[in-house]
Amino acid sequence: MLDFSDTGTQKNFDVIPDGTVATVRMTIRPGGAGEGGWLKRAKDGASEYLDCEFVVLDGPYAKRKFWMRFTVAGTTKGHDEAADISRRTFRAMLDSVHGLRPDDETDTSKLARRIASWGNLDGISFIAKLGVEPPQNGYKAKNKLDRVITPDEKDWHSVPQTPKPPSGSSAPAASTKPATTLAKITRPSWAS
Repeated sequence: MLDFSDTGTQKNFDVIPDGTVATVRMTIRPGGAGEGGWLKRAKDGASEYLDCEFVVLDGPYAKRKFWMRFTVAGTTKGHDEAADISRRTFRAMLDSVHGLRPDDETDTSKLARRIASWGNLDGISFIAKLGVEPPQNGYKAKNKLDRVITPDEKDWHSVPQTPKPPSGSSAPAASTKPATTLAKITRPSWAS
């Protein structure tokens, strides 16, 4: 006999409400493309992106997850615009992690905003405002990173960073194919 009397009730997996502020940890899901193998290549080969998983670390939605892709390179003007939005988001993440105000342009802050590889963003934790993408193409609504909360905002606070275990290599462990097998993305002459 299987007794489920002492088992808790089922969890609700509705989207986290729009505007929720929470501490999140970002993990990169590597795909073997780009320098170090951290990026994934779009199916049509026209762009590369970081595939990221976010885990809520605190509050009533702790342990809930959502996923986003951040375009970092591509062959079209639209990819360029998406990559610029991604770069701005990554800068905000670094500002949040290092306690830098966005208007801080000192040499120290500029140095803190430099990373050696995409892997330096893997595992960082910061304060985020969550949004909701409406249902589309037969899929339900889902959560997204609306924006990163930076030190110039009242909801920001310092978040301890959990050090990543040493791996002996800067390449992601999950990468199954070497980055050298993929050709570099170049803008075609007609797209200039």
